[in-house]
Amino acid sequence: MKIVALALVVLAACTDQGTPIKGTTSLKITVVSPTDLGDVNNRLGGGATTVMVNVEALDQSGKPDTTYSNSVGVYVHFLGTLSPALTSSPIATIAMVNGVAMNQKVTLPPVFGPTTLWFDDHTDPNATYASGVSPTLWFRDPFVADIQTPASEMGAAAFDLAPLDGKNIAVNTSRYGANGLLVVTSVFAQGYTVADVQCGANATPPCTSNFYDFVEVFSYSAPVDQNAQFISEGQIITGFAGGISEFDGLTEIGFPQTFVAPGVAQINKALEPPTKVIDNTWFNTNKINFERYEAAAIEIDGGVVCPLGTDYVTYKQWTLDPAGVGDATACGGTNLINIITAGVIDLDPGTLVGKKIPKLVGILRPINIGSFNVWIIYPRSATDFTIN
Repeated sequence: MKIVALALVVLAACTDQGTPIKGTTSLKITVVSPTDLGDVNNRLGGGATTVMVNVEALDQSGKPDTTYSNSVGVYVHFLGTLSPALTSSPIATIAMVNGVAMNQKVTLPPVFGPTTLWFDDHTDPNATYASGVSPTLWFRDPFVADIQTPASEMGAAAFDLAPLDGKNIAVNTSRYGANGLLVVTSVFAQGYTVADVQCGANATPPCTSNFYDFVEVFSYSAPVDQNAQFISEGQIITGFAGGISEFDGLTEIGFPQTFVAPGVAQINKALEPPTKVIDNTWFNTNKINFERYEAAAIEIDGGVVCPLGTDYVTYKQWTLDPAGVGDATACGGTNLINIITAGVIDLDPGTLVGKKIPKLVGILRPINIGSFNVWIIYPRSATDFTIN
């Protein structure tokens, strides 16, 4: 028998041991005030908040480093992301001397949910890249109005930037307390809209709403609750969660979850807030109303149907002059509302050109891209449309 010997060659990896890190490696953050940081069951209030902190530099052994005299940026982490991003200017800059900065006041932007302050030394030419994070402060969860209200109604971004864009939110209560409800105001093939309403005693109708109390939940398909039951218009929900994105000026809750109370679905269209009647001032002096009532049901009384254009061929959008004029000048201008009824109402708008529509109701959705503004309403059913 011929025996073949196999030689095993073991190659040992080469390693180098670098110089140990010395100096400042981390920052210790102590919250001086508020003294009560809250917890998951006991929340702090919302809105801008001032926090006082102590910042201490620590060396590689976790001991105070008195050689550190750099400046550190302050950021805030809430609802799943850091604000602002590390590539942007921090909300505050703290100068540290001899390794400490004591009783430093930091004013936070409006924050919600579990929140931490992030301290980072990464911008200075001599940056140590040391960082530190505060203990968690527990603020209340956002209301619908917190999602929709712009930082400034006069600001350039009022129409096309959600204040919590990119955040992951959970809305689980009304801002109106015991007599408040979250009520579904429309259901479409790929989502629904919800209104935060204030009702009468024991949360009974009639109910009202205010600016920014409305939002669209985009579900990609027929919306369902946590039990895989379809959502209905007029239904009371206990909350919803998802990621916020701004789609061409429309604030959407994406990848959502919707929650309802156990038992039989509570459905009562009388709980929906009254529609808001549009007038021609919305296009000029009261243009902000289009943002205030985004995703709300609005009403046009006495509008005139304009001739169908390419938008109807391409997007099935037909236009209405809310001022009730409907001539070539009015229909060729920008003070128009686009209507989409395809798939909801069996209607040929071509038969209505030049006619006055006594009443038309629909959910308001904008398209805002810079100075380009289009306002679209989506009737929910034939009952939203009065021809005679």
